[in-house]
Amino acid sequence: MKIWLLSDYDHKKHLAFKSMLARFSAAFPETEADFSVKSRRSMWESLFSHLRDPKRNPLADVIEIPQNWTELFSRLGLLADLAPKVEPLARKRYPDFVLKELCRHDEDRAFSAPWWLEAPALFFRPRELEKICREPWDELSSWEGFRAALDRVSSGNKKRNFRALAAPYSSGAVCPADVLPRVWGRRGGLFSDDFNRATFTREETAGGIEDWLELAVSGKIELFSPDRFENGPRPADQCAFIISSRKPAGQASRPARPGHRQAKAGARQAKSGPGELKVLPYPGCSAGGGLVLAYNLAVSAASGDLTGASAFVSWAMEPENLRPFAESFGVFPCLKSVFEECLQAEREAETYRKIFSAPELMPNIMAYPTAELLLERALWNLSLKIARRDYDREDLSRELIMAQGEADYLLSLY
Repeated sequence: MKIWLLSDYDHKKHLAFKSMLARFSAAFPETEADFSVKSRRSMWESLFSHLRDPKRNPLADVIEIPQNWTELFSRLGLLADLAPKVEPLARKRYPDFVLKELCRHDEDRAFSAPWWLEAPALFFRPRELEKICREPWDELSSWEGFRAALDRVSSGNKKRNFRALAAPYSSGAVCPADVLPRVWGRRGGLFSDDFNRATFTREETAGGIEDWLELAVSGKIELFSPDRFENGPRPADQCAFIISSRKPAGQASRPARPGHRQAKAGARQAKSGPGELKVLPYPGCSAGGGLVLAYNLAVSAASGDLTGASAFVSWAMEPENLRPFAESFGVFPCLKSVFEECLQAEREAETYRKIFSAPELMPNIMAYPTAELLLERALWNLSLKIARRDYDREDLSRELIMAQGEADYLLSLY
């Protein structure tokens, strides 16, 4: 059995999966299993290569995909229906916000199994903010308040190697995972609510993208920095804010203490260790309803061992296997019972419950994955201009107009 896993900026994901696969092999010695890692783009290209020439480009038996790729590749006939074979799918044992996109078109069939998820949030160091941000929960609830706090931290802190903001998942250029949480915060999106037209240039969408690009233009985040690649992202104790979809290293879960104060009170608490981080909802999503990114396991319809591959997916979903895997790199499991247990164990459980109150996943429709690729290309071009100090607001408008035109043409084909 061959497994394709999506690459990740955190190597702990792959180490955890390697450990998981070793346990599976020990439990089922009759099944030979190995895995290889593919980038998001190479995974995309491998799936389409198989579509063009199945014999020369075989698929793995089990494939990790972004949740919103499911509809496209199931319609293309590449994915097997797992609903009859994976018990959590048959019983819909996932949070409602996950099921909403998983079962958008068909309640009885499911072509991938939700595995793990992450939610963009704002982490901050109380020690760095205590003089310039007296009420973090209130002042950092909006993008404007967060942006003002960034400026105050930058002007008031002259420490060497200190930055106001870190985005540890960034890979050099601005990418869709950077801008889409802010687009969601403005209630924008890549398509209209009825999915009849693209909305790249709509004010809410373009404004959300511009908000993030402005961070790069103003130098709050670095693009294509050699330091980012050679030394990795700066540790938490060298920045005041972190925007991340995952809990930073050292923010391990722990059971709530008796009498533990609620998140709002905790955010106001002045006494914190020098390296301690607190968490708030993503700026602009303080009332909930932000973006969640989910990743699923799928089984190739062309697999020579559909039963064995489906059995592995079921095994990977078992709580004793899923929980340690997700915890190893700071994400949340999709299985509802384990998801709730992890929320309960969080040090700031109330804040995370706010983050996960009525969140949204990227739409699981055929055109959406390609629309993301169009946005990615536009952001790459804009990132190059920003890095060369040659960026102008008109560049954004031009790129979005071109991407929207291509996305509208794509919709016309479906």
